[in-house]
Amino acid sequence: MQNCFFFVVEYSFRNTRDNIKRIKIKRFTIKVVLFHYIDKLYSVVLSQRKIRMKLFILAALIVATSANLGAFEKWTSFKATHNKSYSLVEDKLRFAVFQENLKKIEEHNAKYENGEETYYLAVNQFADWSSAEFKALLNSQIINRPELSFIETYEADPNVELASSVDWRNKAVLGVKNQGSCGSCWAFSATGALEGQLAIHKNQKVPLSEQELVDCDSSNSGCNGGLMTNAFAYVKSHGLASEKQYAYTGRDGSCKRGSRTLSTISGYVNLAKTEAALASALSSVGPVSIAVDADTWQLYGGGIFNNKNCGTSLNHGVLAVGYTNDVFIVKNSWGTSWGELGYIRISRGHNLCGLNQMNSYPKL
Repeated sequence: MQNCFFFVVEYSFRNTRDNIKRIKIKRFTIKVVLFHYIDKLYSVVLSQRKIRMKLFILAALIVATSANLGAFEKWTSFKATHNKSYSLVEDKLRFAVFQENLKKIEEHNAKYENGEETYYLAVNQFADWSSAEFKALLNSQIINRPELSFIETYEADPNVELASSVDWRNKAVLGVKNQGSCGSCWAFSATGALEGQLAIHKNQKVPLSEQELVDCDSSNSGCNGGLMTNAFAYVKSHGLASEKQYAYTGRDGSCKRGSRTLSTISGYVNLAKTEAALASALSSVGPVSIAVDADTWQLYGGGIFNNKNCGTSLNHGVLAVGYTNDVFIVKNSWGTSWGELGYIRISRGHNLCGLNQMNSYPKL
């Protein structure tokens, strides 16, 4: 603009040297006209910039609002699906956690779609839980199992060729259960293994009582955690009621032993800490109680779980029910809305999540 202004003024001087008054008048007129023009032009440019900025801000707000509306719709649907209700204050806090988890899910699943991950995440009942809250559900006591020399240890026979795949789900595994917010995973893992042996050896498919173990097994800590081997020892001494006889409440209660569906067992067997032992026991014995580090399982939705960040600090009891060349098939106790209808497939060959470290099964 300045170059344009000086050029016009200089041009006016060259053409008005014979008349000083006219020069002064023209200079004044030109300056006024130019300044008026410049001011108008600057105002237009500035106005356009302001308009563009406002439009940019508006567009950003629309995008952000759309994203929030999308998240809010998912939040509303999530609460309805999982029957969750909060006060206004807690709802706001839970929604913030939900949005963080939703972002984590979307970012991970984008990698899954690009072939960078072998499993995907999903919105499940834990989607409004923080990582700290989820870890509090897990069973920290499971790491404290003593090694007892008088307990039989199962070793894989290297001379026996195993089947390429085993799956007990249709033969000796009952439906997926839900432990709720009680840290009773150990009880569900133990009953799952006991139910498997009853189905295989006595052709009985009877859901057994986790609640009796929670209430009556003093060697464990009810909703605060426990060990599957302690549960087997309890059943050896006291037998166990069916789920129908002693229903699950999801909280600690007083012991109410009564009718017995399973009168006793002869004992239990610990597995050697190898993948070969786990696969061999699954092939020849049946479902096996296993301990894992489940810190990274919170939002698992499906696929082959191969998270290298999964540690080996055992904190969750589950049930191994089969294998293929690539995975172990594991039954969880978080209901069918978690994982693959309550199951997870864990990549073999890496002791992933410590799944070879503390495994056992009962003997009828």
